[in-house]
Amino acid sequence: MPDQIRPDLAVGAELSGPTRPLTMERVEWYSIGMLSAASGERQDVQHNIHTDHEYARSQGLPEAIADGMHSTNWMSAMLAQNFGAHYLTSGELRTKYIRPVLVGTRLTPRAVVTAREDGPDGVTYRLDVWCEDADGAKLTVGDAAVTVSTDGDA
Repeated sequence: MPDQIRPDLAVGAELSGPTRPLTMERVEWYSIGMLSAASGERQDVQHNIHTDHEYARSQGLPEAIADGMHSTNWMSAMLAQNFGAHYLTSGELRTKYIRPVLVGTRLTPRAVVTAREDGPDGVTYRLDVWCEDADGAKLTVGDAAVTVSTDGDA
């Protein structure tokens, strides 16, 4: 990630991250990652609505769904890619999961600049953010803000 990213974006500017498939392998890795890190040993996959299609169906879902943090993380990565260290030091991101993300869905993070505010610390960008599926349906939505400093520091 470049250290000296200084975007100059107008209201209405659109951002997009890479489209990625949300595979069961990725969901299982995410499911065991924190448990494995906490214990220091690789853990077995937990059977829940995220990792077990049959169990998810028994809970009224059409199939296994991804943890919402997958889409949040992909939106965060898109913001870091576009704003660099400014996002890491001054960024804010709030998300809401409005539709389940089924395992196998191809997700694309997107954003649009809704406001640009000049201030003493730099330019603050406000954005609407979302992850959408291949049909363009929004599955996760939210808002973000990033201040791009003007003094050379990120």
